[in-house]
Amino acid sequence: MSGFWNIITIIVFLLGSVPSFAAEKVKVSVVPQYSAFHQGQNMGMLVKFEIAPDWHIFSQNPGEIGMPTSIKWTLPQGFAVLDGNWSQDKEFENSGIIQRGYADLAYFQTAIIPNQMSVKNVKIDLEIKWLACNVNCYPESKTISIDIPVSEFEQFPSHIWDDEFKTAQTMFAPQQTDNKPSLLMIVLMAFWGGIIINAMPCIFPILAIKVMNLISAPQSKRQSILKALAYSGGVIISFMIIATIMLVLRSAGVAIGWGFQLQSPIFVGFMIVLFIIIGLLLLDIITLNSPITRQLKISSPILSSLATGFLAVLVATPCTAPFMGIAIGYALNAPISSFYPVFLSLSIGYAFPFALAEVFPNQIKKILPSSGKWMEILKKLFAIPVFLTAIWLGWVLYNQLGTSHQQDIQWKNYDREQVEQLVKNNENVFINFTAKWCLTCIVNKNTSLQTKEFQNLVKKHDIKLFEADWTNNNPQISDALAMYGRNSVPLYVFYKNGKYHLLPQILTPNIVKNAID
Repeated sequence: MSGFWNIITIIVFLLGSVPSFAAEKVKVSVVPQYSAFHQGQNMGMLVKFEIAPDWHIFSQNPGEIGMPTSIKWTLPQGFAVLDGNWSQDKEFENSGIIQRGYADLAYFQTAIIPNQMSVKNVKIDLEIKWLACNVNCYPESKTISIDIPVSEFEQFPSHIWDDEFKTAQTMFAPQQTDNKPSLLMIVLMAFWGGIIINAMPCIFPILAIKVMNLISAPQSKRQSILKALAYSGGVIISFMIIATIMLVLRSAGVAIGWGFQLQSPIFVGFMIVLFIIIGLLLLDIITLNSPITRQLKISSPILSSLATGFLAVLVATPCTAPFMGIAIGYALNAPISSFYPVFLSLSIGYAFPFALAEVFPNQIKKILPSSGKWMEILKKLFAIPVFLTAIWLGWVLYNQLGTSHQQDIQWKNYDREQVEQLVKNNENVFINFTAKWCLTCIVNKNTSLQTKEFQNLVKKHDIKLFEADWTNNNPQISDALAMYGRNSVPLYVFYKNGKYHLLPQILTPNIVKNAID
């Protein structure tokens, strides 16, 4: 009989224990930003922790005693997860011991950078571990597997993401909130970047054409304004065409960036021929009445200004100005509603200085000597940068066809896995994202990255050098640029003590020295 009562006692004990064991202390779920992966769009991720009353879990700085909550991601090959943000933690006192963690609700926010996707579904596994505490603490874990389809179309945030993201944003620590610039700020940066391009070396050929045009013949105020509008129209239309091509290629899953057309040997060859013709025109070796240029002759000054606007954009593609790289990087990962305003602002900024000079040609003439023989000399001098540009493009084509040459400083070819391993070992790493067609890259290299001073810095700090050459399209380098929030070159990344710093797009020896030292 006593055995019977013992069994009843055990059953009652177990039944009474069910609620405490079955009650979920911490409920974990994952909220993706989009319903599908799309090439060129990073996938935002929210990991949501719903914590039962009177329980808490630990933050990344748990205090005197505790285990940090951890998330281990298993992703397809080539995918990467960014460093994320945790909700603001708070203090808990347990038996006189101060701990830091989360109660009620907490979030972890990050983003996944996709690789070239040839599959229909992307499988992501998360292994999440935490220590749930009230009076006592219990180690817990959960494995979550999610399959997200791949789409060829641009994605927009789901309603679930929007709601959760708004809640999560109110809970992040001030230093961890999303500090991405607003669209207005990006548009202003694009405008200033467009203006600055006009001071870059790649604009010299257009500078020659515009100066000769301004000082050549008198014109009425009305005609000056019409020519300024025509030039601006040519610039804006060209930028919109390039932007649309980039958008279509992005939608097709092609990793693309500024200056992509110069990755084509055919386009480079066309540019070489074009600049040779311009140079010969400036030297009067051929004229607009010659058989070579008769078909290209534009009698209307308005149409001529429009054509100059198109040409101005073509020659600008090898250059990236300050502010411009950030703006384009933002646009290429933004929806269409933000994409076109950025490129429109960039084109207006680029057209502005020459359009202003076109509207006020007499002000330009006042600072120049009166017309005479010097104009013919100036025209021939302007032929020099035009032919230098053609020679440089020939060098670009030479490299694109597979010919390599020795460098003064030895750079390893960029390898993401090797870089990541070196960074984990706290090695100093310098990555030069460059291209043979990027004139800014070449100037920076000659003035700052191929000097004796730079060699000394490399030896002093034992820096591992990597060159990511984007002369021809390379998906690995495109993905790496996207990881740093950029879609254009130059980009300079320096890793020190496991953390990276982005250097400015225009380098000087002092800028490099200060960044490394």
